[in-house]
Amino acid sequence: MLKFLRRRLDELATCAFLLLALVCTILRPPVFATAGGLTLARIVLWGAGILLAVLYGWSRISARAQSVLSAVLKIGPMVVAILGYTSLRLLHAEDVSWWLGILPKDRQMMVADVALFGKTPYLWFAQWGLDGHLFQRIMASFYALYPLTPLIALGWFLYTRDREQFYLIRRTLLISLYCGYCCYILVPVAGPLSLAKLSPFSIESTTTYKFLMDNFRYRFDCFPSLHTANPWLLLWLCRNKLPRAVVGTGALVCLMITLSTMALRQHYGVDVLAGLVWAWLMSIVGRATLPQDETFALSDDRALEMAS
Repeated sequence: MLKFLRRRLDELATCAFLLLALVCTILRPPVFATAGGLTLARIVLWGAGILLAVLYGWSRISARAQSVLSAVLKIGPMVVAILGYTSLRLLHAEDVSWWLGILPKDRQMMVADVALFGKTPYLWFAQWGLDGHLFQRIMASFYALYPLTPLIALGWFLYTRDREQFYLIRRTLLISLYCGYCCYILVPVAGPLSLAKLSPFSIESTTTYKFLMDNFRYRFDCFPSLHTANPWLLLWLCRNKLPRAVVGTGALVCLMITLSTMALRQHYGVDVLAGLVWAWLMSIVGRATLPQDETFALSDDRALEMAS
């Protein structure tokens, strides 16, 4: 039983999350801020369903389609976990915190920032004049790069057929994401924007930003900073599998993503420190949950071949 759980943990976690989301949706339907948010959600869900149906039908008559479907199924759990972040808002996860009697911790985080850094880090950026329009755009670009980093890494190791590394990354990041979402509920922190009485950044006034924040951003999504944790975790896992130049470039990207979390007033410095500790902890937990042999890496392909 334990061996089965080790081998199929990714799939079991994904199915459990989807089932939980389905039950919550039935019991308490999601509330979107705008009709556009509901439309986008429907397009994504129906699009994913149609894509899988077409690929499955095509795979019955085409070997190439079988390989494409296999790749989609392998990367699918990561896509579900990343998009699953939006379910925290849509399925009213903050109500769980209230039910548990857990109040927001922003005041405590601000006090901790002042104790450790003298002031919360986003004020340092403002003091240094790093709050101009161009700097905001650069930081926002790196901030938005975050959800793509695991998909790029998984796609690369799937392409190079490094199964062991592929499954190590997938397992570790899935655990990091789902456990991180649980932390958002148990330690609700909204971030400096909830306390800062400052004029909004120019990027915060754009239609796209407002649409995404109003419809899909979960309010208490700061501790630990997964924007900090997961890119560094990914780099640590891949450090011996990539050329030094790529690792160096990746470190620069990770640094910029980390800075963007504070420069855009999304996270406290304490959140970032917690994110670095989280990355170290998840690297240990992820490896500990993997099977001792590599046969699990072949299971998806064999299951697909048997189905066809």
